[in-house]
Amino acid sequence: MDVVPDDLADLVHRAARTTAPHAGDLANVRRRARVRRRRRAVATAGGLAVLVAVTAGAVPLLAGNHGARPAPPPAPASASPTTAPPPARPVEPAQRLMVAVNPNTWRLDAGKGPTVGLRGGVADEVLPDGSVRRHRVPKDFTLGAALPDGRLVGLVYTDLMPGVRRTDGPNVEGLSIKLVVLGADDAVQVGREIRIKGRSVELLGADQRYAYLARDEGIVAHELTTGRERIVLRSSTAGVDLLAASQTVVGTDRLAEQRTDFRCRTDVRRLTDGRRIASLTVNGNCQNDLRLSPDGRLIAVAYVDRGRGQRVAVFDIAARSLVVDRLIGTTRPAPTPGGIQGLAWADDTTVRVAWAEPPAGARRVYDVAEVVTVVTVSAQ
Repeated sequence: MDVVPDDLADLVHRAARTTAPHAGDLANVRRRARVRRRRRAVATAGGLAVLVAVTAGAVPLLAGNHGARPAPPPAPASASPTTAPPPARPVEPAQRLMVAVNPNTWRLDAGKGPTVGLRGGVADEVLPDGSVRRHRVPKDFTLGAALPDGRLVGLVYTDLMPGVRRTDGPNVEGLSIKLVVLGADDAVQVGREIRIKGRSVELLGADQRYAYLARDEGIVAHELTTGRERIVLRSSTAGVDLLAASQTVVGTDRLAEQRTDFRCRTDVRRLTDGRRIASLTVNGNCQNDLRLSPDGRLIAVAYVDRGRGQRVAVFDIAARSLVVDRLIGTTRPAPTPGGIQGLAWADDTTVRVAWAEPPAGARRVYDVAEVVTVVTVSAQ
């Protein structure tokens, strides 16, 4: 997602070439916003209702003496059907399965043929029945978390001085960063400015009460209703640069950071003191999709192996051991690539993975809702 118009970006970055980069400059904001669009949060299958009907009847008995009129059969007992139980309530997913597809398209036949590819919305949700709901979100919205009660939490980046040339960096004029909370009906419930000029900010995740922000001083719990903030973990304590990670998520007393060097590495720390409790690696490149289980015991990591297979590995954090490593699909070369578009935990041991790609021989652009499938990975 482009958070700043192209004309502004070109002008600002041209002016910034003589200036040393800063972790919170607009270039980093834009890059990380695009990465965070691939965060996927959560869905599971609903239950099936069972209907039971029982009917009862009586068998007539005939009695009588030889030559006598047979006694009339007794009246049949009235049927007393058993009342069918109410339909079973669908199992509520622990996390909602969100997908955000980068709108990559190609022209076939050396640029003379039809356009093919895959497209999606900023906040598409795969529902338990496999259908896709496209949430209505404000312009320039970047999804940060999908809460179980139906709310969405994200950031809205707005250029308040379009077309005006100014210096890049954390002190750039005319940039708004708002924390936005959408209700289950997609109506805006909260729209609050959280940018502090000269300081960087990222949205790591959210729960029912707080949005967790990465600020220069560390991880901050921002109360959704009041806007009050408190520091959860200082950067000096954690000893890491959260903004340098390609992906960072916050869970139940856990902080997970992901980086790709020679392998895909995921570090898990305690949120209370920043101490690293596990360093988990797989041979491949991080897919920028990782999710902590609801109880914080397991972590699911999406990655691409050397053979271009897209896989999901599940680790036991305390044991620092690999529980399962599952091939989800193999990426086809352009012009019709696809892949893992999101993952989320249905419960403490089951991961739902959204996979979407255009069919082989595609000659048009496909919406994610047309081609998405859900693969279940069990970590039991």
